[in-house]
Amino acid sequence: MSITSSVKILVLNALLIFAAPVLVAQTPVYEDIYWHDQPDQLVLGNRFWHVSIDKKSGQWLALTPKATGQNLINSVPGGPRNSLDVRIDGKLLVDKMSPSVVRYAVSTDRFRRGTTLDVVLTVSPDYELTCRYTLQPNQLRLQRSARLHRRAGSGAAVKFERFDFSLPAVLLGQAKDCVFDVPGPFFPKTLVVPETPYDSLLNRTIGFHSAPDAGFGVLALTNRQTAQTLATWMNTSGETNYRPFVVGDGKQISLRHENYRYHRLLPGQTIESDVQEIVLTAGLPEALNQYRQGIDATMPMDQNTPAWVKEAVILEIYPEYFKEGFKGITKKLAFYREIGFNVVYLMPHWKGGYSPIDLFAVEPKFGTEDDLRTLTRTAHQLGMKVIFDMVIHGFNKKSDVPKQRPELFVKREDDSLALHPTWKSITTDWAAPAYQKYMVDVVKYDLKTYDIDGYRVDAASYKGPGWNAALPYPAYRPGAAAPELMRAMLDALRTDKPDAMLLSEVFGPAFYSVSNLAHDNQTEACTLLLERLADGRYSAEQYKKYLAAVYDMLPAGANRVFFARNHDTSWFFHFNGYSPLFLAFDSIHALVGIPEFFAGDPKHPFNPDDQPETYAFYKKLYKFRRERPELIQGEIVLRDVQSDNPMVFSAVRRLPGRSSLILVSLSGKEETVATALKGQTLPAQVEFLDPISGQRVRANPGKMKLKPFQVLIGALK
Repeated sequence: MSITSSVKILVLNALLIFAAPVLVAQTPVYEDIYWHDQPDQLVLGNRFWHVSIDKKSGQWLALTPKATGQNLINSVPGGPRNSLDVRIDGKLLVDKMSPSVVRYAVSTDRFRRGTTLDVVLTVSPDYELTCRYTLQPNQLRLQRSARLHRRAGSGAAVKFERFDFSLPAVLLGQAKDCVFDVPGPFFPKTLVVPETPYDSLLNRTIGFHSAPDAGFGVLALTNRQTAQTLATWMNTSGETNYRPFVVGDGKQISLRHENYRYHRLLPGQTIESDVQEIVLTAGLPEALNQYRQGIDATMPMDQNTPAWVKEAVILEIYPEYFKEGFKGITKKLAFYREIGFNVVYLMPHWKGGYSPIDLFAVEPKFGTEDDLRTLTRTAHQLGMKVIFDMVIHGFNKKSDVPKQRPELFVKREDDSLALHPTWKSITTDWAAPAYQKYMVDVVKYDLKTYDIDGYRVDAASYKGPGWNAALPYPAYRPGAAAPELMRAMLDALRTDKPDAMLLSEVFGPAFYSVSNLAHDNQTEACTLLLERLADGRYSAEQYKKYLAAVYDMLPAGANRVFFARNHDTSWFFHFNGYSPLFLAFDSIHALVGIPEFFAGDPKHPFNPDDQPETYAFYKKLYKFRRERPELIQGEIVLRDVQSDNPMVFSAVRRLPGRSSLILVSLSGKEETVATALKGQTLPAQVEFLDPISGQRVRANPGKMKLKPFQVLIGALK
């Protein structure tokens, strides 16, 4: 993997002034990789950096770039050094022990172009823990992994839960120069805005979304003075999950990944972790690019995306909110089509809804099968796709399915049926062949009966282990095989309807491999951001940096669905109405992604049916989007578009021969903004169009004014 020219220059300059060599008597191993067996420590390095391991305890002592000579971990005397642990039967194994090194070895895999130092520790009489450190030649990249061996002997199976990988007390230069980024989804309590100052997290411990299912799992520390980023994540290949943490103890900050490899571990068995990636790059975008390269290699994006996906404008509809159920929805479809919606996402229509009782039976209060068939047929006649919401996490306790088909479900150790950790439904076993076939049968039934175009898959995030002793696969599989299940469902859909699609509610990279269409699952995030925008604690520029990081991490061509309100916003948080700020904010989603709009919740204010001007706004916005192909098909350019006003969102959508400059003000007052495009000189005069008012404005993008909450799009070519 090539290193950027800026890093090469930085390293070269630093090597010229780096006077005091850290190591002596280096032993060449492979290309520029060396290792050194010192009296008190083991050292593995290349020409850019090295790791040092205590020879007696196996503790990780240092990660030191030669360019600076600064140890990036354990920078505070007496700071934490427990960088690797395992959790068994609810307890951390290494935490209370004093492990000792029993042997170590260095090996080179030329096929994978890496050299590994294995340090084997005796943790207790029953366990041996191997810590692995791997370097590639000529790279500022370190890979860590672990292997736990339970020694042979008597004893029942234990519950192995996870490996814990920490970067203890990380620091890159001085704390005052450092900022953190945790790109990806968040809840109010886990919001880390782009470039959050180091000191502001010193007294916080934050656990983020599970990755790579519900989030990305990248933790990044950047020194703004040197423009260097230290970033870390786990590579699970989507098979299982991990959870990242930022841990502040008041003096320093550690980064931790909990790698969930649930397994019933018997005497004589060995369990291996996934690989932790640690990189030092010339800024955050390069770190995220390296993350994306790993995703491309291990979880390649689905390449069979139908053409209609990028053109989608999705309307979420709940039958319960329509007085006549299916018939009421059918009567409004022509109106919705006129607004610009071309995909109907129908929330659960079967008995039990989000807690299913029978996936093959419609809820009688919504209507009949014939009524639902009429709905889908009418939508198709209007040129609209129809996707059903599909719940895969479990069944209601009132359902007969668990009694009739117990082989579909996760069982506890006592053979009773387990409950979902969040929803308390009887939890399904995603890895069970019988359950996968059951869901394929549901797919075939819905295709035959209703001629649907796909599903929005609800709550597919990894849901924990199954500990039943009769389970024929590892304990993590029942709750981690959602991508595998979804692949079976998608293949069944496309057998009869090649342009069918799955929309995943959770948008980690694991799901782009089974369906290149993922939901923005941030139920509370948009309302939170809107409130902070209103009181000055958040900016359009910060939201742009958030979106840029998300796109930086996803494979090229990934389709992202955004919303500013959905049903969960009302049910589990709150919604403040379709204000001018809300509409301007949501217009960003229509212009740099695939938009989704909630048809409304009459039980929770506010309902768009009560505000005709709301639908009028979206009708104009979606019409303009259709008229400019680059706003649908074009490359999304964010980082290279530079604006000097933090309350103005700026972006470019680009196709060969035509581009549009997008400016959206999230300010309640008139704003002046200067916009530039990296590597390109913008015209002195650009004709901008306000898609809502229809007003045309000729202005110099180097200095122009926007009205409160105004949306302007200018044609660059």
